[in-house]
Amino acid sequence: MLIKKLNKEKFFEEFSITEEYFQSTGLDWNELEKIYQDYLTLVPYLEKEAEHILSKLIDAGGVHSIRRRVKKPEHLIEKIVRKGTKYVDRNINVDNYKEIITDLIGIRVLHLFKDDWKNIHEEITRLWDTKEVPQINIRRGDYNLEKLRDSIADLNCDIIVRDHGYRSIHYLIGVPVTKSDQVLVEIQVRTVFEEAWSEIDHLMRYPYDIDNPVITEYLAIFNRIVGSADEMGMFIKKMKKEFSNEKESDFSSRELDMKFR
Repeated sequence: MLIKKLNKEKFFEEFSITEEYFQSTGLDWNELEKIYQDYLTLVPYLEKEAEHILSKLIDAGGVHSIRRRVKKPEHLIEKIVRKGTKYVDRNINVDNYKEIITDLIGIRVLHLFKDDWKNIHEEITRLWDTKEVPQINIRRGDYNLEKLRDSIADLNCDIIVRDHGYRSIHYLIGVPVTKSDQVLVEIQVRTVFEEAWSEIDHLMRYPYDIDNPVITEYLAIFNRIVGSADEMGMFIKKMKKEFSNEKESDFSSRELDMKFR
């Protein structure tokens, strides 16, 4: 079997990593090479498991579409290096990286209307045990927090208020991919509008947290527009329901009139 090696110089060049920064993390390149080799053998199984998860969720009530991805081997190593001392403190190595890295498989479940997420939540928690309490990430000012807490009191979720505008509900589940390997899977649930903003924000900021004040201001404006679009979607959904109820009521009245003529 041909073993694909990770070339350190090319890797540093591709991800703009300096030798000085790498040394400052305290990571061992030989251990990273072992993780890389081990992960290469795991990827085909992760791909199959990602498709399996998608197939279980695609027909859930409220789901508009689902995206899935398996982290690329080079991106796994880049993440470990970028986080640096965080993973050194946890003594990351080839034997435990699957327990530490939470998004080897990432699933995004998209829905049209804000309140659709509750149906999806029920399906996720019915199918899998969550490894952490699900997190509802909201933008400051989006909700009356007390009302939101009351409305989700029976769902066992934490609410996280994000000043920078990130909105999404996060779930962490564990799935077996081989007899000896279980990996953590991150499932994110959000509206299609939230997905658009998140993708653009990610493109502008990742991986170096670009803090250009003009870009930051325009992304914040875009984020408020996204919030308004979601509210408008809910309003239209409510209007359609009311119109449908009126039509049913009118039809029933006409049908009753015909019976007694």
